[in-house]
Amino acid sequence: MLYYNKKEYPKQIWVSQIPEREVSLLRENLAEIKQTTFVLMQKEEACHQLSEQWSRDIIFLSSNQSLLDLARDVNVPAIAYQMPETDTFLHADMVVEGFEEVDMTFLQRVYERHFNIPWTILETKRCIVRELELSDLDALFSMYAEPGMTDYMEGLYEYEEELEYQKAYIENMYRFYGYGMWLVFEKKTGTLIGRAGVEHREELNGDMELGYAIRTSFQHQGYAYEVCQAIMQYAGEELQVHLLHCLIQKENTLSEKLAIKLGFSYCGDREIDGVLMSDYQIVLLKKVLPIFFLRNILSNHQELVPINMISKER
Repeated sequence: MLYYNKKEYPKQIWVSQIPEREVSLLRENLAEIKQTTFVLMQKEEACHQLSEQWSRDIIFLSSNQSLLDLARDVNVPAIAYQMPETDTFLHADMVVEGFEEVDMTFLQRVYERHFNIPWTILETKRCIVRELELSDLDALFSMYAEPGMTDYMEGLYEYEEELEYQKAYIENMYRFYGYGMWLVFEKKTGTLIGRAGVEHREELNGDMELGYAIRTSFQHQGYAYEVCQAIMQYAGEELQVHLLHCLIQKENTLSEKLAIKLGFSYCGDREIDGVLMSDYQIVLLKKVLPIFFLRNILSNHQELVPINMISKER
């Protein structure tokens, strides 16, 4: 399956029952965005508009739970502003405590998650990294069928079992944690050329591991280095990952060379599922993230889903 840019964004931002200071911050953050209309509404008008005039082009922001509930009922993505002085915790696709860091990218990701549109995580000079969706499975099987692809990593399940696994992965990793193993597409041709991303590992006491695999026919062209560099930067800056591991089988000398080139240092061996792995590690820089709560997923989850419930044990 060829990659195509599925990014979608709200054409209208409806705001109601938000303090003036926060509205000003939001307007400032969106000042250069020309393709989106900002609409400030009183409670009664918002109630009427949501009931009668809503469309898929809207994202709704409010501190009023009854309005947020109405938005949910009519399938409008919503962000709740949690007043600092209130004890009641609001429910919406996302809950924020301030709008200092809420920009168009933030709104777009809430909007895309609501409508099950896979996130485009990042772009490099030659590649696009985005979340997997179920329609990618045929391309994924084609990639894994190339000689050498599973020499040092697990293969896929049978098709129907893999389909169920990926459904769970999308729901419990992407939607809940916001990261995981992503797909890598070549910009020039739109071809799926690999997988790369970060995941927690129980064997690493909850630390994050960088994983990567480039399609055999696209290896030795610098794609892995290009993509992994970008993902490492993303992990440090956007996910606040401090320590990142790279677990590599002893015989996989090419991956070891790549890890060293990326700045990882060898820190000993670990036996995982009976396989001796070299543990390479690197400390990443990080920045302070905006104060917000990923609540979109909590509407259907009452507790965190352990990673090992969706990780493959092949």
